[in-house]
Amino acid sequence: MTDPVLPLADTGGDRIVGPKVALVLGAGGARGLAHIGVLEVLGERGYHVSALVGSSMGALVGGIFAAGHLHEYREWSLALDRGSVIRLVDFVFGHPGLIKGERVIGALRELVGEHLIEELPIPYTAVATDLGSQRQVWLSRGKLFDAIRASIAIPMLLTPHRIHGRDLVDGGLLAPCRWRPPARPLPTWSWRST
Repeated sequence: MTDPVLPLADTGGDRIVGPKVALVLGAGGARGLAHIGVLEVLGERGYHVSALVGSSMGALVGGIFAAGHLHEYREWSLALDRGSVIRLVDFVFGHPGLIKGERVIGALRELVGEHLIEELPIPYTAVATDLGSQRQVWLSRGKLFDAIRASIAIPMLLTPHRIHGRDLVDGGLLAPCRWRPPARPLPTWSWRST
């Protein structure tokens, strides 16, 4: 179900009335939840999000928005209590990180559904950090929740997420707020020095 309150990008045929904006949503853990309010206010004021780039929590909120399920995510987040949060934590020992993160990603995938980034109605890019090369990785193709999981993997807390043989972690390490979006669509892997 597409969120009725928040207008999406032009997905074909219909003329969008009102200004378009491309957004960069930065890192910030719980503070990143403020992105929800920003997106809601922009929608209420008639703005249409035409592209999103997100790092860490910005990648999570931006990806869910791009998939059209921000309202459901907001309601789900507000309903969480301490017990619910604890049940979402999957501790792991002997790995680089305390929490695997599969339970929370599984819950979000169940809430939002599985999506391919390249099929989202809004162009979306998640920023992650490659542990091996210590460079940014821009994820603009593939499974949405793989990109989100990589971008939110806070080192020593969440285990790195492996994509195409690379261990990826929180995009906020090198790009808390990615302010230079790609000038053209990028391939799945774009290596940039910062």
